[in-house]
Amino acid sequence: MELRLDLSKSLWENLGEYHERAKKLKRKIAKLEELIANPPQKEKAPQRVKPVLVKKRKRDWYEKFHWTFTPSGLLAIGGRDARSNESIVRNYMEQKDLYFHADVSGAPSVVLKNGQEGDENDIRAAAALSAVYSKAWKNGLAAVDVFYALPDQVSLAPPSGEYRPKGGVMIYGKREWIRNLPLKAYVGFDSEKNRFFISFFPPVGKYVVLVPGQTPRSDVARQILKIFGKGNEFIDDLNSILPPGGSSVLEESS
Repeated sequence: MELRLDLSKSLWENLGEYHERAKKLKRKIAKLEELIANPPQKEKAPQRVKPVLVKKRKRDWYEKFHWTFTPSGLLAIGGRDARSNESIVRNYMEQKDLYFHADVSGAPSVVLKNGQEGDENDIRAAAALSAVYSKAWKNGLAAVDVFYALPDQVSLAPPSGEYRPKGGVMIYGKREWIRNLPLKAYVGFDSEKNRFFISFFPPVGKYVVLVPGQTPRSDVARQILKIFGKGNEFIDDLNSILPPGGSSVLEESS
């Protein structure tokens, strides 16, 4: 090994410099040996968390409308807008049914399937469907009148020279009336169908009672979810069955 001496310096100064160089080289060799023995690990890319997919339940055909079942198990369906009001009358009303409409602007057309075979409680439940989803609830009314008629009395064709507004119907002949029908609804949960439902008589099992109020529908929905111990995966379905506007939870069953 060649050693180069700086002749301008003394022997001891040259030896001191080489001693310092030797110490630095020794440290570098030690670091190199450490890296060889323990090579740095590559950082693992963070694993992507797979989103939890909530399996959507299969909906029954009538759930595209407002709907309820009466005490005798008869199905009542009501329109959500002008188009579905007409669709119910044109495509779903049959000879054994009954037609209902609350005596207030913005009420849905309601058809009680096989309604002519039902009793007074069935008729009142179907009438309540039209009343609760009308502007009467949103306006905070306590009760409203509802009429009903036979399918032969209901028509989408106005008399010659008259105008029928979109979503409206023409009623011919005598109407039957239910006066001062209270605006009140029951909300329960069907474990078999895995869905919330609205009823107009006390259902079996746990339920809450709603009346017109000031609490926004979204807040009422969250309150009901808490009462039933259900998660937010039910929030959209629940909002779709709650009455328009604000409500108040009047009571709940145990």
